[in-house]
Parts: sequence; structure tokens; C-alpha cells
Amino acid sequence: MYHYSWVQLMEGAVHALNGLGLSGDEPLAVLWSWLVALFLMVLGLVGRLGLNKARARGGMLQYVPSTGLSIVHVFEIYIESILNMATSVLSLKDAKNYYWLVGGLFIYIFFSNILAVVPGGMAPTSNISNNLAMALVVFVVFNVEGVRRNGLGYFKHMAGPVWWLAPFIFVIELIGVLVRPASLSLRLMGNMVGDHTVFGVMSELVPVVVPSIFLGLGIFISFLQAFVFTLLAAIYIAMSVAHEEH
Repeated sequence: MYHYSWVQLMEGAVHALNGLGLSGDEPLAVLWSWLVALFLMVLGLVGRLGLNKARARGGMLQYVPSTGLSIVHVFEIYIESILNMATSVLSLKDAKNYYWLVGGLFIYIFFSNILAVVPGGMAPTSNISNNLAMALVVFVVFNVEGVRRNGLGYFKHMAGPVWWLAPFIFVIELIGVLVRPASLSLRLMGNMVGDHTVFGVMSELVPVVVPSIFLGLGIFISFLQAFVFTLLAAIYIAMSVAHEEH
């Protein structure tokens, strides 16, 4: 399905990406993903400036929240919420060690998803290449960390405790590990494409009131899919680094 997006006005960038072999919605997905990344970098800089301003007060005053809802408050709520989610499957130490991944995944996926309900917008997460890139990062991290933390025990654990069943169990576990990137990618893409399609169809059929309902549903799905992807990433890491405890 080909979507119109006002990013298409950036014809030069679209043509350049077409020259790299991208076609269909892929150039738009790449451009939107860059815009999301740029927005998040600016948001991070604003948050950092707010943190520096609070620290400049010195002493205990730097820990006293300012009045009103500031960008620092928003980041504090976000960090605490994602950290609590991560600690539900990881130890506190591991949750902090891998926060760069789970925290980055959620905020990027959520803002990417939310573009599906913005007029003229396009969710980069509705494109398989964008999702597969994130899933492959998760795949590399949990496998590398599993080997680093447990050595050959990482592969031994995949073979199970029964020696005569080990070859069969190992093959089954290996297939399960290898399909995780595809599972993460397709789940996210399918939900975002479906949500965008339903929202568009209902807006055409009943242009009054009903689209508002599906708009709210779309925002909820955007949050839910970001949460599911991030939680699964944390679970995969937990399964890889915790083998030594079995």
C-alpha cells in the first residue's frame, strides 16, 4: 500500500533514496525515521539543558522540583516508568546496563507509531525495513551479551539438560532464537499497517465523530506496540544473561 505524505515535498531526498535502490514507501519511511530521530535528539538536548539548569541551583535545591510540568519532569516520569518495566524482567543492575537500548527503543517506536494518526504523516514502523533494523540490533545485543556473560554455557543451555535429546532441543531453540527478529518486525508492522488502514477507511466512510474514536484507539495501539516491542527486547536479554543462574 502506497501512502501520501507531506514529506514527499522533499523531492530531492526522495529521488536520492530511490537512487539507492529504495522504492515504494521505503524512501518515505527512511525520511520519517530521520525526522523522528532528529526530533528526539532536539528533545534530549532540551531535557539536558533543563537538567543543567536544575543542577546549577546546587545543594538540595537541585533536587526540588520546579512548579508546573517541565521537560525535566516528563523525562523523570519516562525514565522511572521504563526502568520499572525493565526491572520486572531484569535485575536492577542489568536494567540500568541495558537501559540505553530499552529506553531508546520505546521512545523511538512510540513517536514513530504516533505518526500514523497525524494527517499527512507516515509511521516508519509500518515499513518492515525500519522494524527489522531495530530487531537486528536487539538480536545482536542479546546474543553477544549471552555469550559474554556465560561463554559456551549460553549454547549449552540451549541444548537442555537431557544429553540424548540435546541435538533436537538445540535445533528447536536455535530456530526460536533466529526467528525472533522476524517476529518482532512483523508484529509491529502488521499492527501499525492495520491501524492506519482501519483509521483511513473509517474516516472515509463516516467522517464525523467515528474517526475520533479510532484516533484514540490508534494512539493506544501506538503506545501498546511500543511497550510490547520494548518488553520483548528486555525479556530476550534477560533470557540470555541469566543462564548462569540455572
